[in-house]
Amino acid sequence: MSDLPVIGTTASTGLAAGGAVLLLGATLWAAWPRGRAADAEESAPGVAAARSFAWIVIAGMGYSLLALAAAVRVPEAEGLRAAIFQLLAVLLAAGLGSVGMSGKADDEGGRSPLGSVAVFGAWISLVGLPPTVGFHGKVLVYRALLSVGWEWLMVVAAAGTVVALVPAFWALSTYRTGTLRGVRAVLAVALSLAVVLLGIYPQAGLLMAGPVVGLAVGK
Repeated sequence: MSDLPVIGTTASTGLAAGGAVLLLGATLWAAWPRGRAADAEESAPGVAAARSFAWIVIAGMGYSLLALAAAVRVPEAEGLRAAIFQLLAVLLAAGLGSVGMSGKADDEGGRSPLGSVAVFGAWISLVGLPPTVGFHGKVLVYRALLSVGWEWLMVVAAAGTVVALVPAFWALSTYRTGTLRGVRAVLAVALSLAVVLLGIYPQAGLLMAGPVVGLAVGK
């Protein structure tokens, strides 16, 4: 039994290190120009922007690992709730961005209003800006890190958020979204509403995370 605290400390440290490496590595690769190769842009417009988006999605999962590490370090519901909420935010943004980028480009190369809104909402949620669900996900992760005394790790996580602004700005200023119709349009509207409404009323997301947290802690 005396080995349990040591095991918990080791596991939390490993999760924290893995989460930090994942979020920083993925964010830096998304922001690095070589992650947006010119040949990819020439052969298929939007491929490079989609790749950057995918890397930022992966970085978002790194934040969930950090919150999970905090929950293992000091077993309590807040860290686990933060990990689940952040994962929910990442999945919603990933789905929204995928739908927004799935439209067929028109011959004139213009922007689709609905597609643009979807891609914009997905990016700002992944970066963690209000009024999106991603903002509250990041805040909960930061609070979980502070609760276990990992101020330095919170600084690392915040630095990753700042760096993520680079690929976000580049993608939003250059990417041309295609027209969304039918089911794709309905999904874009539904996911956009979910991202914004859960950003305005995060308690709904926390309520959804509650049963999962209860199962994890045996309640």
